Amino acid sequence: MSPRRYDAMWCVIMFDLPVQTKLQRKEASKFRKMLVDAGYSMIQFSVYGKYSPTTNGNMSSERSIKQNLPADGEVRIFHLTDSQWASATRFRAKKIERNEEAPDQIALF
Repeated sequence: MSPRRYDAMWCVIMFDLPVQTKLQRKEASKFRKMLVDAGYSMIQFSVYGKYSPTTNGNMSSERSIKQNLPADGEVRIFHLTDSQWASATRFRAKKIERNEEAPDQIALF
């Protein structure tokens, strides 16, 4: 079953970028900075994620990433529903840790 337009989603970006030359390191840093500026948080090295309360929010963010892809390397973008994200198992130093939770929505009166 595919997610509905207004389902809460996590957008996960994974990348392997070359960093042998000064120019490649600069491109890789620029790409990481662009992700952070777009609201992504580092989950692990070269893995960034962002929560969106709707699928549409992630799709517009994905368009921006596609426009800023580095010349070389590999970038993978995938989307997880909030329940898929929550069901993942996470380990740190052989101990299970809780996954990041969806941020609280702002209440407007």
